[in-house]
Amino acid sequence: MEEKRFSIDIVLKKTKRWNFKEILIEKNIVYCEWFMELNEDVSIISVDVNIEELEDLYNFILNQLSESRIVLPNGTRLKAKLPFDIIKTKLVK
Repeated sequence: MEEKRFSIDIVLKKTKRWNFKEILIEKNIVYCEWFMELNEDVSIISVDVNIEELEDLYNFILNQLSESRIVLPNGTRLKAKLPFDIIKTKLVK
């Protein structure tokens, strides 16, 4: 059975993006980075991950980058302060 993957966007401060990108590289997760022209402080990193990878990334974000936001595939925006179970529930609906 093929594992379910999710396209997730992480909105974070540009000054913090290198820490996050290092984790992505360590875990061999392909990512795309986007810069917002109107807001020089924000970067968006898009990843395609399974639920286990997302949980690992979310725990890092929760502990290190709590001011970040996560955008789910359906467009729902969540602050990185919620328990992962809430995010997981929103993904599998």
